[in-house]
Amino acid sequence: MNVRLVAYRKATSGASSTTAYNLDLQEAPNISLNYQFSDVKEPETRKGSFSQTFKLPFTDNNNQFFQDWYNVNLDTLVFNTRTKFDAVLYIGAVPQFEGALQLKSVYKKAQCYEVVLMSSSASLFSTIGEQRLKDVFKEDNGSYSADLNHVYNNTNIEASWNGGSSSFQNAAGTALRDTDFDVQKVMYPISVTREKFYYGSEARYLNLDQTNANTLVSDSGVEAAYDYSVDINQFRPAIQIKYLFDRIMAKAGFSYTSDFISGTGDYSSDKYFGKIFMTTGTALEQSALPTTNTNAAPSGVMQVSNNAQWGVNSISAGDSGCKIFDAVVPANTTSASGTCTTPADPDSIWNTTNNYFTKQDTTMEQVVFSHIPAWSNFKNCGGTMTIRAYLREWDVATGAATDVIYGDSSEFVVTALNLWNSALTVTHSLSLEEMPPGKSAQIIVEVNQLQQDNAGSGSTFTFGFATSDALNCGTFYNTIRIDWVGYSTNIFGATVDVPACIDADITQRAFLKDIIQRFNLVILTDPNDDTNLIIEPYDDFIASGEIKQWTDKLDTSKEIVVKDTTELQKKTIHLTDQEDVDLYNKSFKERYPEVNVFGHLKIDEFNNEFATGELKNESIFSPYINSQVFVTDDEQFGTLLPNMAVQYEYSYENNDGVFANKIKKTKPKLYWYNGTATNTLSTAGSQVNYYMHKATATAITAYTFNTYPVCTPFDITPSSNVYTLSEDNRSLYWNATPPIVGNLQVFNYQGYIGNWFNKTLYGEYWKPYLDNIYSSEARIMECYLNLNEVDIFDFSFADEIFIKDTYWRILKIQNYQVGAKASTKVTLIKSLDTRSNCNGCDYSIGTVGDSNLLFDTFYLWCPDDNPGCTPDTTAPNFLGTYTSPECCTCNGGIVMWNYTSQASNGLYPCIANASSLPLRIKSILSSTNILNQGQLRTLIYDKLGGRDRPLIRGVNNTKYSQNLLPTYGDDIIIKYKSKNRKTPQYSGENHRITLSGYTVGNTSSFAYPEGDPYGKPLLIPDNVNLLVRVNTLVTVVGGTSATYPLGRTEAVAYYAGFRITKGQVIRVGTAGGVQEFSITEATIAASCTMNIQVQANADGQNVLTFGLADSQTDTKRLWNLKADISVNRINNMNLEYDGNWALFQNGDNILFQNGDYMLWN
Repeated sequence: MNVRLVAYRKATSGASSTTAYNLDLQEAPNISLNYQFSDVKEPETRKGSFSQTFKLPFTDNNNQFFQDWYNVNLDTLVFNTRTKFDAVLYIGAVPQFEGALQLKSVYKKAQCYEVVLMSSSASLFSTIGEQRLKDVFKEDNGSYSADLNHVYNNTNIEASWNGGSSSFQNAAGTALRDTDFDVQKVMYPISVTREKFYYGSEARYLNLDQTNANTLVSDSGVEAAYDYSVDINQFRPAIQIKYLFDRIMAKAGFSYTSDFISGTGDYSSDKYFGKIFMTTGTALEQSALPTTNTNAAPSGVMQVSNNAQWGVNSISAGDSGCKIFDAVVPANTTSASGTCTTPADPDSIWNTTNNYFTKQDTTMEQVVFSHIPAWSNFKNCGGTMTIRAYLREWDVATGAATDVIYGDSSEFVVTALNLWNSALTVTHSLSLEEMPPGKSAQIIVEVNQLQQDNAGSGSTFTFGFATSDALNCGTFYNTIRIDWVGYSTNIFGATVDVPACIDADITQRAFLKDIIQRFNLVILTDPNDDTNLIIEPYDDFIASGEIKQWTDKLDTSKEIVVKDTTELQKKTIHLTDQEDVDLYNKSFKERYPEVNVFGHLKIDEFNNEFATGELKNESIFSPYINSQVFVTDDEQFGTLLPNMAVQYEYSYENNDGVFANKIKKTKPKLYWYNGTATNTLSTAGSQVNYYMHKATATAITAYTFNTYPVCTPFDITPSSNVYTLSEDNRSLYWNATPPIVGNLQVFNYQGYIGNWFNKTLYGEYWKPYLDNIYSSEARIMECYLNLNEVDIFDFSFADEIFIKDTYWRILKIQNYQVGAKASTKVTLIKSLDTRSNCNGCDYSIGTVGDSNLLFDTFYLWCPDDNPGCTPDTTAPNFLGTYTSPECCTCNGGIVMWNYTSQASNGLYPCIANASSLPLRIKSILSSTNILNQGQLRTLIYDKLGGRDRPLIRGVNNTKYSQNLLPTYGDDIIIKYKSKNRKTPQYSGENHRITLSGYTVGNTSSFAYPEGDPYGKPLLIPDNVNLLVRVNTLVTVVGGTSATYPLGRTEAVAYYAGFRITKGQVIRVGTAGGVQEFSITEATIAASCTMNIQVQANADGQNVLTFGLADSQTDTKRLWNLKADISVNRINNMNLEYDGNWALFQNGDNILFQNGDYMLWN
C-alpha cells in the first residue's frame, strides 16, 4: 500500500507560510505506531502517542527538507533539531498519524536520517521544556509583554473586581476584561500582607476615614496616624489561570478545543474554569510590588563615609565631672575614587550639609553604622559604660532636628578602658521600620560614664578616630550603609509589572501538570488538526465517544489475556496541595499536623492486599484559606463585617514564645471569583464603608470602599450580599473541607447543610475515574485485533469498543505496522455501565431533606438497589448511618469502628471526612478551635497581633475562657478560676501592665499603654470587682524649673478599688485612689499625684483611667507606670449564694422593680 510522509516547514526563514515536503521512505518502510491514552497505572502522568524510530534515506527530497543537516560544515537556514515541524503519515489518502517530526540522529555511513513522530500532546511538553511560567509574557526581543501591566491605585483595585466593566485597562489603554467570562484577566483579592487589618467601632484602621485621619495628623503627627492606617499598597495581583493556559498553548504553537476550559457546551451556564485565579507576588518576601516605573531610588544601596576624624571631645585638666558626649554622625563623601567602588550614593539618599538621610523607599528597613572610637586619660565613673546610637528626626522644611526618636537605640557595652590606637570597630544596626517613608533622620552617637583619670592633664574622646579595612576602602573614618529593594516599591500611581510578580521558580511544565492533574484532564490530538488539542475532564471525554463493533476483528489465533486491575491500583490515594507558611497554613502545620495540608485527601485501599505504592499529585499551589476581618488583635471579639471573607498571606516567627508577624516567601494559591463585587455589610445588615490609606511624610490619604470581591475555594455567587453553602457547591479543596469561618454570611455554613464531597476535586474529577479501576468488576484485556488504516484513522480513546459480549475502552495500541497486514496488540479496560461505588461497596450516599449528614457528622446511606430510599434516622440505632468500610473510605469518610451494633453485618457508621476526624469534631476536641464558633479561641489566637499580644498563663487559659479586660503587648496575665464546686464560684485575671504618660506644667493628663492615647481603652466589664495598684516613676524631661531640673525623678504608688454592678460604679476607698508612698530625690518636695478612676466614655462604656497631675507650672514630665490589676467575676454578686428563693409556679425567680430577687421567709 502507498505509505506517505508529508512534513511541513517554511522554505526560507523569511517565508510567511509553510511548504509541504513529500519525504522519501525506504523501499519497504517499517514504521510502527503506538497510541496511548492516560497511563492508568500512573494516572498522574500523561503519555502521548508516538512512533518507533524509523529511517529516511539520503535523497534529494529528504536532503532538501533537512537542509543537509548531516554536513557539519554547512549552515542550515530553517531546519533545526530543536524546532517542532508538523508531519502527517498517510496510507493512500487516509491519515494514520498527525504530530511532530523529530530528527534523532544521522547515519552518515548508512546514509539515512533516523526520525520519530510524536503526538501533539507529547510534543507540547517537549516544546515548552523547562521554560519559566513568567516567560509566557516574553517577547522575541527578550522584553516582557505589558499586556496585563496596569496602574496601581484605588480606582483600579476596585475596577478589577467588576468583571462586567471595561474601565479597568492596562497601561496602553486596552480593557483587561474577559468578555467571555465577565471577569478581569487580572484582579486584586483581599489577601492581607500587613498586620493590623482590623475593623472596630473606633475610628482606627479600616474604620479610619479622612476626617479622623486629618485629626490624628493634626493632634499627634503623621507617625501616629500612620500606626492606625491600613496600607493600600499591600495587595498583590492574581491572574486568571485560563489566560495563562491560553498563552502557554499559543506560545507553544497549539490551539485547543475544550468545553471545560472555554466555558462552552455543558459549562456555558457557570463557566467555572474561567473564573479561577492564581495569586502572584507570593515569592517577593515583601508586600510591595515590582513596577515598570523609574524608581526614585533604583540602585538599592547607599554607602557613605567621612574622610576625616570626627566627634572629637576634649576637657581641660582638672575637670573631674562624670561626662556624657554625643555627636551627629557625619559623612562628607558619597562617591568612590581610584580603585574603590564605595562610597556610593547614586540616589542622593544622604545630605552632606546637615548629615541626614531620607527614607525614600518602604523597603529601607535598617541603617548600619560603623566607626572606630578611642580616648585618652578617661576612666569609668561608675555604672556600665556604653556607646549608644539612635535616630533623631530631621525636619527638612525647618532645617532643624526635632525631638522625635525613631525605633530603638543600639548600645555597645565597653569592657576595655584603653582603646587608644586600637582597631576595635563598633557597629550599630538601627531599625527604620517605625520611620514613615519620606521622613529624614540624623544618626546620633553618644558615650556615657566618662571621668578624667589623671587630673594633671587634659582628656580626649574621639568617636571617629581611626581608619580600617572594615570601613570604606580602608581610608575612611566611618561607614553608613542602607540596602533596599532596587525596583520601585512606592507603587501607588505606578505601573505594576505583572510578569515580574510570577514566581520565577515555577515552570510552564509544572503549571500545566498541576492543572491537568487537578482536574484529571484528558489531552489528545485532534484527528483533523495535529496542532489542535482536545482537552476535557475524564468523565466528559468518555461521554463524547461512539460505540464500535470490533468483535470480527479479534485475532483468535493469538492469546487473549483477561486480568483484574490490581497492577493499576495503589495502596494509598493521597491528593494534596503544598504546605505553606502563610498565617493559617503554617498554624495548621504546627498545631494540627494531621489536618495539614488543609483540604487534602488520603484514602487507604485496605480491600486489596496486593495493592502497593501511592497515587499522588504534583501541586505547585497551597490551600487558599479564608478568614474574617477582626475587630482587634484579640480574635475573640469576632468581626463587625459579618459578610467579608478575606485571606491572610503574611506569616509569623516565634521568638522565645513571642510571635512577630513577617512577610515570607509563600506558594501561589487558587481561588474562584464570580466577577461581581459584594457590598460590605455591618452587623445591622446595612452597607458600610471601610478605608485603606496611603501615607506620605506629611499626610494620610483615606480611600473609601464599600464593596469587596468574595474570593474563596468555593464557587460562590452571593445574592443580596449573602450566600449559603450547600452540597452543590464546587470546591477547589481535594476533600470535603468546610470554611473555617462558616459563620460569615457569605458561607452560612453550620454543618447541618450536608457535605459536598462529590463536588470536591477528588469527588468531581477523580472518583469516577478511579472507581472504574478499583471496582470488583474492573477488568483489563490484552488481545490482538486486525486493524486497518480506516480503523486507526477513525478511532477515539473515548469510544466504547464492543467485543463479543462486553464493552471496553482502549488504553493502548502497540506497534501498529503502517501499511502491513498484521494484527496489532491492543490493551483495553472494561467499560462499566454505571459509576461504580467501589470494590465491595453496596451502598450509595442518601439524603434526608436537603442534607446527606446526620447530626452534621455521619453520612446517610441507601442500598445501591434502592438509591432513592429515605435513610432510617430513628433512635436509638440510626440504621441509616451504617455502611461497609469500603463504601465509607471510598466516599472520603472515616470508619467508626467502636460502633459495633451492626458489626456482625460488616456495617459501621461513617464520619464525613477522610484520614482523620472531621474538622468540626476535631475543632471541639482540640485545645484551640479550628473553626470559628462564637467567641472561642482559634489556632491563630496568639499570632494575629504579633508583638502586640500579651503573655498569658493560668489554669483558666483555655479556648473557652474569654478575656475580662482588653489585652496589650506590654501585659502579663494570669487567668484563674475556682475549683471547689461546693463554694461560691469565681473567675478572674491578674494583670501586670506597663503604661506611660506625658504632662506639661500643671495641666493634668492620662497614662496609656505604649503612651498611645488613640489605642484601645481599658474597658471594664459589668458585674466585676477590681483592685488596682500602681507604681509610677516620674522623670523631668524639659521645662524651665530650677528646682526640678532635667532628669529629676520622683516615684509614687497608689491603690484603688471598684465594684461594677448593674451598670453602676461603686468606689472602694478614697476618690482617685489611696496613696501608698511618695518618694523624691533629697531636699526636693513631692509634686506629683495620681487619680485612678472608672468612668464612662462617649459610648457609655466603663473605662479604667490613670490621671497624672503635676503641681509645677514650668516642668515637662514623662510618667512610666506599672499597674497591677486584679479583676474578679463572682456569680453571686447579684444573686445570693445558696439563697432560699421565692419562685413562681414555672420555677422563675420573683423579681422586684429595683432588680432584687424575693427571698422566701
